[in-house]
Amino acid sequence: MNASWSRTALIAVNLPTKILLIATLAFTLLPMGAYGMESAEARKIKTEKYLKSKKVPFNKDLPLIEDAKSVKIRSAQDVARRAIVLYNITALGFGIEKQKVVETLKKSGVWDSMAPSEKEFVEAAKPTKQQTINATWRVEALWTLLWALGKVESLDFPIAPCDPQRIHGLMPNPEEAKGFIASAKLRNIEAILDETDKIYRIHWAVRDAQLNKKTVPAKLDSGVVVERHYALNWLIWYADEWDEITTDT
Repeated sequence: MNASWSRTALIAVNLPTKILLIATLAFTLLPMGAYGMESAEARKIKTEKYLKSKKVPFNKDLPLIEDAKSVKIRSAQDVARRAIVLYNITALGFGIEKQKVVETLKKSGVWDSMAPSEKEFVEAAKPTKQQTINATWRVEALWTLLWALGKVESLDFPIAPCDPQRIHGLMPNPEEAKGFIASAKLRNIEAILDETDKIYRIHWAVRDAQLNKKTVPAKLDSGVVVERHYALNWLIWYADEWDEITTDT
């Protein structure tokens, strides 16, 4: 709770009802930043300053994302389940035996949490080359969700892929999956929205360069950008299902 509001509340407790009502109304009408929430416009301005410092071009006309008052966020438990699914999907993509992946998904209790495209990949007698490539890139989406769960300290400027080996020690074995899910906690919503706004505007710069046949700015890795954007858009409920997520810019 904001310190100044705490003091106001304590003072107002013994005041007449009319004065208390005025105090409550004054709090309600304060700008969001006054009690710990940032407006979408303020976040956009902050992101643009960050991008300027990184020499990343940005589109001033790109729409605002939702703010903390209006956005809908996935539950920590849903994020933890999705992380376990992605861990196994990427493992299969990197060559782990299919039967082991199937057993792990089932023992971890997340078999039914897979998206249709993921089940198709896992159950395919011979996955296509593109399915396998897509699965290996999902490690970047997984890394992003592990950050959201507080398992990763920070999301670096997206110029290089994460190290998949660092993920192994962060993920539960099948026997630990239930506890991993039950104890999951998400980062502060403001931090999640900050990263979402950043990657949304960074992705615009990548797409703009690609569409206009220019060099992608600031050595950005387009694959990392896409996967991070995808994971964060899922996290803020840009669409209902994992397979339905888009990364509009």
